[in-house]
Amino acid sequence: MNWLKTLWNKLVDKTSTAPTLVEVEEVEELEVDTATVANIFTQLCVESGIARKWVVRYDMAAAFVDWYDGPADIESIKGCIAQFKKETPNLASKLAKLN
Repeated sequence: MNWLKTLWNKLVDKTSTAPTLVEVEEVEELEVDTATVANIFTQLCVESGIARKWVVRYDMAAAFVDWYDGPADIESIKGCIAQFKKETPNLASKLAKLN
C-alpha cells in the first residue's frame, strides 16, 4: 500500500502546476461611457422623430458606439452625426430625420 501512495505522489508532483497570479485590469469606466453614448444617440434619434424600434432593429446605436470615439456628451455626439451618416451610407437613409 505504501508503494501505491508513493507512486501516486510522484504522479501528482509531475502533473501538477503551481497556481499563477493573474492581474486583471478593470475597464468599467469604458463600459459606462459606451452605454452613455448609446443612450444619448438613441435619445437624439427619438427626439428627431425616428422610432425607437427602428433604432433597435437596425442596431443604429451599436453601430454609432463602434464608430464613435469621443466624449460622452450631447454636444460632441451631435457634432459627429453628419460625419457618421457619411461614413455609414447603409444607415444614412434611416437617419435622414436626425440632424
